[in-house]
Amino acid sequence: MARITVLGECMVELSPEGEGLHRMGFAGDTFNTAVYMARLGDAVAYCTALGKGDPFSDGALAAMRREGLDTALVREAENRLPGLYAIVLDENGERKFHYWRERAPIRDLFSQHTADQLIAAAKASDLVYLSGVTLAVIGDIGRARLKDILAYVHSLGVAVALDFNYRPALWASPEAAREALDGVVPSCRYVSLSSEDSRPLYGREAEDLAAEWAAAGGEVVARDESHAVNVHTPEGRIANPAPARVKALDTTGAGDSFNAAYLSSRLAGLPVETAVARGHDLAAAVVTCKGAIIPKASMPIWSRG
Repeated sequence: MARITVLGECMVELSPEGEGLHRMGFAGDTFNTAVYMARLGDAVAYCTALGKGDPFSDGALAAMRREGLDTALVREAENRLPGLYAIVLDENGERKFHYWRERAPIRDLFSQHTADQLIAAAKASDLVYLSGVTLAVIGDIGRARLKDILAYVHSLGVAVALDFNYRPALWASPEAAREALDGVVPSCRYVSLSSEDSRPLYGREAEDLAAEWAAAGGEVVARDESHAVNVHTPEGRIANPAPARVKALDTTGAGDSFNAAYLSSRLAGLPVETAVARGHDLAAAVVTCKGAIIPKASMPIWSRG
């Protein structure tokens, strides 16, 4: 069992449920990954900010606890509501998101949450996990503080993992996003990115960046549009072909679940090839269900033991 601290935002999710109807749940890129890591047997603490006393914040907190997440690092803000997003799907199950999060409390996470508490939790962890969305929504002050915290825990030997997950609408400019991400990458043992992330940010393919960052000591997962995954390590490149296609109902959470299975497997000492295969298995299960968090009964067989 690995000890993992995850930082990010849990939002109210509205997913399509028939003509003119939506089902309400709770999700968010790093929250999804945290839930799946916990289901895979890891001890996961989730660091975020919610409102206080409203049914949506209370519902998010209850969802975390049902999934076995440690909520000691959740901060509650009076008179604030969590962010909300709605999913729109096309005929192939590909999703588009619409967000309402301008006053979400996650934007003030570091004004409510002392760095000392996060540092203490991170120092006791085997892994600290975040995403480009995390960096985008915590603002300039939060990014500066978090950059220093990650550099510090990295110097102590704690692994840091970053999923680029670049969302242009969350950033003032690609340059601002690149500066923030470049500030964190040197502290990371694990990095996950696709060319959809790297092209608008760097004008380069993910494979090229992955090779450079791996040469500096990281383990970089480069995801291709074909769903092939090439993992670059200081020892070289490990190619993993695309898995068999499945009929996607909703692709929300596919990458988040892949990251969960991959990192959980690597922290358990499994080889890269097994970690990638398990990542694909979990992502395949996720895309055949609606919403980002699937029923536990739909988890892959190997994950239930």
